[in-house]
Amino acid sequence: MKSENRPTNLNTFFIVWSGQLVSTLGSEMTNFAMTIWAWELTEKATPLSLIFFFSRLPRVIAAIFAGLLVDRYNRKHLMMLGDTVAGVSTLVILFLLLRENLAIWHFYLTFRR
Repeated sequence: MKSENRPTNLNTFFIVWSGQLVSTLGSEMTNFAMTIWAWELTEKATPLSLIFFFSRLPRVIAAIFAGLLVDRYNRKHLMMLGDTVAGVSTLVILFLLLRENLAIWHFYLTFRR
């Protein structure tokens, strides 16, 4: 018995998987670079700890509601929303860095994956 909505190949899966791989890799590279920048700027552990805390806090909060959200809303749209928010946050950080207005507290407010 073959379902009519079942894909016949894995092309769609590999496209989505590749996009998520690139997004996650980019987010983690950004987090690493921000940590290096914060260390060079302050040479203190407290800002690094706070950056780590605030970069992980959205994941913890999202995990609480993830099951409810993915059951009620389109998973594809939720992934696009999360990636868009992370991308916009990264662009805001880049803009602030290029304008030489970037401060440690900006990292606390940005949401990255």
